[in-house]
Amino acid sequence: MNQKRIYFYPFFIIFTVFLIDKLVCIPELREAGRRAYKSGQNVLVGLPKVWEEDKKFQSENTKVAVVTGTSRSDIFHEWENIPVNKSTYENPVYFETRSSIKASEYFLFYLMIQSMTKSGFKPDVLFLEFSEEMLNENNVYSYKSKWQELMLHEDELIDIYPTFNFKFQREILTKLLFVSYNYHFSPTQGVSNWIKGKTANDDTYFIALASYLNKKRPFDPKNAGIELDRFTPEDYKARIVDYSESQRELLLTKYTFSETEYGFLKKIIQHAEEHNIPTVLWEPQIHPYYSQLRKSITGGNLFETLGRPLVDPNSKNIRLISLNEGNTNCKTFVDSSHVSPLCVPEIADKLLQTAKEIPNFK
Repeated sequence: MNQKRIYFYPFFIIFTVFLIDKLVCIPELREAGRRAYKSGQNVLVGLPKVWEEDKKFQSENTKVAVVTGTSRSDIFHEWENIPVNKSTYENPVYFETRSSIKASEYFLFYLMIQSMTKSGFKPDVLFLEFSEEMLNENNVYSYKSKWQELMLHEDELIDIYPTFNFKFQREILTKLLFVSYNYHFSPTQGVSNWIKGKTANDDTYFIALASYLNKKRPFDPKNAGIELDRFTPEDYKARIVDYSESQRELLLTKYTFSETEYGFLKKIIQHAEEHNIPTVLWEPQIHPYYSQLRKSITGGNLFETLGRPLVDPNSKNIRLISLNEGNTNCKTFVDSSHVSPLCVPEIADKLLQTAKEIPNFK
């Protein structure tokens, strides 16, 4: 008889674990025992406040252009007020730059744009960056690194499931089946905080991050970069040759086309179409030296071969432009991968000119 009972022990243990895991579904307990937010999660948590501020700008008859991209788009954040050429666009424009995250990827951008729609905010135009580095499966800052920082809700996990490869789909299923695993739940911490009436939200990290995101960072004119033909040999080696090598090691190492990142770029485009969000998919300018290095690794102009096929030429919401094809006059570079903040007014003008070709842009 005792021996027969032993056979039930594994089932009893599994049932107990499953029952405890379901207790984590109780919001108060989950919030008490989950892992503290990391940087990627903090960005997503803070965005609804950003979108509310943008809605206020719109209510004051100011157009809002949301700039979403990596450090190449982050230069917009170095202007408190970007002067807009009145011959291009007469209405006042506020450039929302807090959705530009250095060393980021399309996976996070998709979640950010989803957050925007869920908050009931629709920008007057979205400037979405296209950079070949984001399509490298082995990019140090790919979706794999952000995935470790995030604790997504069940509806979000279900939404992104088809875009991931089998390995990540398997992990998503585990997260859906076991809530405690999804939220990195600590029973000891959960019980302790629950008794004390505390939650894992009781930290100061997000406050500091929110302050950073909200504050514009006017650039120092002394660090505005160097004209294309005025680099000294020392500066050229440091800013162009050596920096290109660092970019190759971080972003272009073992270059393999990422179906996952490209899948999330597709989802962003589809989301813009479905919600009638005027969008300009644009490619930032890089230094000719780095352009040739990148081309030798990626195999060519991915903006043309991968970007354009995503957009219907007759789309009422989306247009494309590459600024890496001689479409700008600004030839000042901070390094091989980034133009000077001095180029921002001209870049903004080019993007707004392109936006005016969009039927649903007003």
